[in-house]
Amino acid sequence: MNFNVTKQIRFFALPILFILSINLNLLAQTVKTVGTSANYTTLKDAFDAINAGTITGEIELQITTNLTELYQSGYTGSGGTSDYSSIKIYPTSSDISVSGNLDAPLIDLNGADHVVIDGRVNAQGTTKSLIISNLSISNLNFTSTLRFINDASGNTVKYSTIKGASTNYYFGVILFATTTYSTGNDDNTIENNDITSATSRPTNAIFSDGTPLKPNSGNVISNNNIYDIYNSGLSSYGIYLFQHNTDWIISTNSFFEQNDFIPTQNIVKFGAIKIEDGSNYTITNNYIGGKSALCGGTSLTKTSARNNVYTAIQLNDDMVGTSSIQGNTIKNINWSNSGDATWTAINILGGNVNIGTTTGNNIGTSTDNGSISVTGGSTMDFYGIKLAGTGTISCENNSIGSITLYNNLPDSASNFYGIYKTLEAGTTTISNNTIGSSTVANSIHSNSQSLTAPQSLRAIYLNGTGVNTISNNLIANLTNGTVNSTANIQFAYTRGIVSTRGINNIINNTIHSLKTASASNPAIYGLIAWGNLDLTTISGNTIYNISNHYCPVINQR
Repeated sequence: MNFNVTKQIRFFALPILFILSINLNLLAQTVKTVGTSANYTTLKDAFDAINAGTITGEIELQITTNLTELYQSGYTGSGGTSDYSSIKIYPTSSDISVSGNLDAPLIDLNGADHVVIDGRVNAQGTTKSLIISNLSISNLNFTSTLRFINDASGNTVKYSTIKGASTNYYFGVILFATTTYSTGNDDNTIENNDITSATSRPTNAIFSDGTPLKPNSGNVISNNNIYDIYNSGLSSYGIYLFQHNTDWIISTNSFFEQNDFIPTQNIVKFGAIKIEDGSNYTITNNYIGGKSALCGGTSLTKTSARNNVYTAIQLNDDMVGTSSIQGNTIKNINWSNSGDATWTAINILGGNVNIGTTTGNNIGTSTDNGSISVTGGSTMDFYGIKLAGTGTISCENNSIGSITLYNNLPDSASNFYGIYKTLEAGTTTISNNTIGSSTVANSIHSNSQSLTAPQSLRAIYLNGTGVNTISNNLIANLTNGTVNSTANIQFAYTRGIVSTRGINNIINNTIHSLKTASASNPAIYGLIAWGNLDLTTISGNTIYNISNHYCPVINQR
């Protein structure tokens, strides 16, 4: 009897194990080819099959030949008729292109999750072998190459060349859009791609405009080359986070222009990273400038044909949390204007922000001259780091040097502000920064030799009304090239540290090798403070080698 029971159990166990094996196979990889003589001839056909539930499980789409997409193609999220756990798309040979000319997204991740677009051959190695291009120059809504919409989350795009040409200011080559669902387009990763222009220049490489109370959050933009994206006639940016975004990481990207840039319109503005709202941003180790990655090659050059504002990094934090800007390099830039447009490396419009507190940002270099050259067509202002708002800002360990300013209009000024805190209150710490260089003469040099215009150089200018600390900064080798011959002309001066308002602690700074040639009296200060002097502490500062080389006899000839 025992033997028979055992035999019966064994008899029924075999079919059960067999059935389990069949079910596991049903959930395994589903591999389909896309291309000529393949399972599907276009990505749209493959996407439609996934959305209809024809292909299910863990899906791989192998692109075998170049594809021309005539219609918008996209995934919806798993659920309803579609049933997938993940989707991976990759080419099976090098130099595969997926292109279209659509006044809409070329590839649309509409509520999609766990989709990976991998541009490497067979998803291996490091070579970018997939080119995805939307050739449309339309400014119609949502024209883009890739779109994330309706809670598209947890997706990755990597090792691809992504091209676009949309001319709508509120869209980009890669577009993070709105949602009608619950959370926003979150936790997506764009990494190790080349993002650039297609048939003509787009307005933005990456653009995000989320939904009120459902921000696009937690997205990562890292290790990308973002280049040749400035539109000659429209304001444009490398990464532009417009509204309803928060908690993004933007790291180790390179922003550059391969050829000299010639705008066709005045007023339009340009920059690498622009963020309008939200908080808890991390902007680290990016490279802005040059004609190749990592600020390499010759200078990123913009001609003087037009008058255009430039801001490398701009952040408006809403003070819900604290944002961080660390280890970024801005250098190898030659920017010329036909008028008075400003040039700013880092512009903080508001919020709680740490700038260089763990790893300092480098604006120019401290080892040579002319790493950043800016030429005005009339009196213009240059800002290294500009601080506004009423939040808590720590600006530490940053380096601003190798800056040369010129002016094409006679008797116009090129004014320099190293670190400038504007009128607002708040708590501001400016410590351990280097403005200029301890060893390189004329590291900061305003070379405009105006006779009449009031040209000023201010290394640290504190004009805020809050609680401020300026400590342990090095200010050295700043030269004001003015040859102003008008005595007592206002603002024609050179100053190491200026404090005008607030409760201030100015301690243990070193200031030396400041030069000018101005008839203004006084033309040069190492340190000057006024305002709430009863609430100001000045101690332990070292100031030497401050000189005015004005010579009235020579200047009158």
